[in-house]
Amino acid sequence: MNDEKIISLFFERSEDALRETDSSYGEKLKRISYGITGDRRDAEECVNDAYLAVWNKIPPLRPQNLFAYLCETVRRTSLSRYRYNNREKRNGRTVSLDDELSEVIADTRDDTGDLSDILNGFLSELSEDTRYIFMRRYYYADDITAISELTGLGKNTISARLMRARKRLAEILTEKGYRI
Repeated sequence: MNDEKIISLFFERSEDALRETDSSYGEKLKRISYGITGDRRDAEECVNDAYLAVWNKIPPLRPQNLFAYLCETVRRTSLSRYRYNNREKRNGRTVSLDDELSEVIADTRDDTGDLSDILNGFLSELSEDTRYIFMRRYYYADDITAISELTGLGKNTISARLMRARKRLAEILTEKGYRI
C-alpha cells in the first residue's frame, strides 16, 4: 500500500493504518531502533511507541514523506530509550555519537536556524558512497563493522572517509560562523 493510502487510513482513524504501516516499514524501523538501542526488545517497544506517537499526530499533521517521518520518530524514541538505559546509575559505560561529532559541532546554542540547510548542503556535496556511510553512522547509528558489511568496504576505508567528512563539515561550519 502506498503512503497516501496509509495516511488516508490515519485520517479515517482506522486501525488498519497501523497494520499497513507495520507491514510496509516495521522491519526497517526495528533495524534503525536496534542500531541505536542495541536491544531487540527495546527496539520493538520503541517502534510501538513511535506508532502511538504517529497515531496521535496524524491527523492533523500530514507528512510529505511518511517513511522519513516514521524514521525520525523512531530515532528520537530510540535515542530517549538509549539515554535512559545508559545513565551512569544504570550502566557505567556510555558511548555517544556526540563524542565523535563533538570535534565538529562544539556548541550549537548560538544556532542561527540555518544548521539544517548547512547540513543538507554538506550532504549533497558528498559522493553517494560517502553520504551513505555518513548517514549510516550518524543517523542510523550503525557501527563501523556493520557499515563495512553493508558496503563491502574495509573498516579503515570507512573510518578515513568519516574522518574526512567530519573535517569538511567542520570547515563549512567554521565558514558559516559556528564555533568549532
